[in-house]
Amino acid sequence: MKRLLTGVVAVALIAIGGVTPAFAEAPEPDVLEQILDDTAPARLEGDDVVARTGDVTAVLPADVEQPVTLSTPGGQEVSVTLPSDGGTTATKRVGDGAVEHELGDGSSIIPAVRSNGVLQVMSVTSDAAAPTTFTYEVAAGDGGSLVAQPDGGASVLDRDGQEAATVAPPWALDADGRSVPTHYEIDGDRLTQVIDTAAAAKVTYPVVADPGVSVTYYRYDVIDVRRTMNWTNRGVQLAICKVHNGAARGKCTMSASYEVESAIDATLGASKSGIGATIGVHESRTVKGSVSWTSPSAPAGSSYKAWAVGTLVTYKIQKWVGRKTLGMRYPVWTLEATSRTLSAFDPRVGFAVGQ
Repeated sequence: MKRLLTGVVAVALIAIGGVTPAFAEAPEPDVLEQILDDTAPARLEGDDVVARTGDVTAVLPADVEQPVTLSTPGGQEVSVTLPSDGGTTATKRVGDGAVEHELGDGSSIIPAVRSNGVLQVMSVTSDAAAPTTFTYEVAAGDGGSLVAQPDGGASVLDRDGQEAATVAPPWALDADGRSVPTHYEIDGDRLTQVIDTAAAAKVTYPVVADPGVSVTYYRYDVIDVRRTMNWTNRGVQLAICKVHNGAARGKCTMSASYEVESAIDATLGASKSGIGATIGVHESRTVKGSVSWTSPSAPAGSSYKAWAVGTLVTYKIQKWVGRKTLGMRYPVWTLEATSRTLSAFDPRVGFAVGQ
């Protein structure tokens, strides 16, 4: 593995100043310095730079052949494999949460973790002989794919088809602040940024471009909660008895031990434990007891059943999706779906009897 320099190296590619705009807008001419001034606090762990901001952890390897990763608690790990010419590279730390890989083809790749947890992977081309296409492999967990979006960006889907991250619309800027035509091409999990310098009227080098990758957040709200206490759960039978045939009237007796577990419905990707914590029903609660009961005098053939009792909770689940762009400290939340009415059962010791 290539050794990572621990000193902070100034990058004098573009002038300093201004405010970093959102992903979808063309950045100001001093974009590189702005980004490096807004990187997340980070430290060296071995040779790698590790940044933690909010609930996002990013690992920037010293080896350009190793993918950059983004992860959140309970979420899919998102990995971004960087472009590499396969030749000799020089690696150095620039800013706090950023690393620069100088390739041998006139270009540099600079992954940087912004203070709000968004990953920007900048390509910097030094002259007209440098590459104009940069290919990244962007994956969620151990699989998945990329899906192009109407705004020019992309969604990063996991193996189950759920969005794990987003890639913002592309931009490219020359040293004089002029926008350079650029777009993404997608093939499976491969994202290629094409920088069309030939289509630009004039280009002053260096040219900076980037894919911006942000993890997607999910939130589950429970609404319309209603509780029915001392509810008889006729779906959980504990015992049964029947008055014997042949007698005009008689009695029957039930005697049995039982164990009843709580039950929680969940859908839309929500966890049962999370829903249970919200509605006050423990996911793995078990109650134990016994049934000992004798019926009143009844006609032959009459039968009686004992059922579990407890609290019935009905509710709906709302699934919300949160996405960030640059300049956003917190995600913007969008309601994706609302479930049908669901139910949970919280048993208690005891039973109900009926025919």
